Amino acid sequence: MKKLLFAIILFTIMAGSPVEAASHTETLLQQLQKSTQDGYRYHSHEIAQMNQSKMKEVVVLFNRDTKTNMADDYLIKAYEWKNGKWNVIYKREYLEVMKMKFLTSGKLGGYDKVVLGKYHGIDTENVMAPITIGSPDGKKIRLLASSPGDYFGNAIIKNDTLYVMRRSIVMHQLKMKNGKLVRVGDGTGKDDRYVAGNPKYWVGVKGQQLLGPTKITMKVGEKIGVGRYDASVKGDYLYTPYAFLKKNAVIEWDERRLGFIAKQKGTATIELDAEVRFEKPDVFHAGNIKIQVTVK
Repeated sequence: MKKLLFAIILFTIMAGSPVEAASHTETLLQQLQKSTQDGYRYHSHEIAQMNQSKMKEVVVLFNRDTKTNMADDYLIKAYEWKNGKWNVIYKREYLEVMKMKFLTSGKLGGYDKVVLGKYHGIDTENVMAPITIGSPDGKKIRLLASSPGDYFGNAIIKNDTLYVMRRSIVMHQLKMKNGKLVRVGDGTGKDDRYVAGNPKYWVGVKGQQLLGPTKITMKVGEKIGVGRYDASVKGDYLYTPYAFLKKNAVIEWDERRLGFIAKQKGTATIELDAEVRFEKPDVFHAGNIKIQVTVK
């Protein structure tokens, strides 16, 4: 009898444990990766605490080949573990989209939100519209108000704020207020460094020039950040980092860490070209910079 009681208590403790949660989540993902639903196949996923459930929800992105060169169909599903099984609590389809991917997730307004990017446009000037899903009250997951699209768009959630960026330059900030996702301000050079984690090495745009070191010696795992040069810099900036287009194995651009990350020992060259737009549609060239990087 004592052994039975101990087993029941142990099962109760383990039922909501991280180990059990990981097991259920892994099983779900394995099933989804092997299955096809109306031509949709597993693409990627994000795990987040989006409501009051005991286990984190699993948000899955599926895609379906439309047999065209420029567009696919995408399907988003959010799964919640309840009553001993996974239930679909959110579902939305996006047809003929250039590409979609997860951008960020994190606590925003009390609960985690998940942000995906929906891209369209030609290859050299992809326009990204962020799609934010989550629960405003911890009960029902839904699509929240979206942010305007921008060239080479990106996003990150940090300190209860959603920063929407052009690559790693913060364009505007959003917060949850009264159950709604609302814009609360534009970005500055200070924001650029903050969302990048105040990296030791920095290359910034200011006025019509790029400022930063032309030679950097760094260690594996360290980062070079890119954004505006200081807190006072404002302007409609756009930069092109040629280095990550070359798929250099020594140093790579990381969209989530917002910088060039040293991946292995060796040498590499980063080339940056920038534009500043003071009055659209006029475009003023802001110069370029070439950085010789040695990773030790």
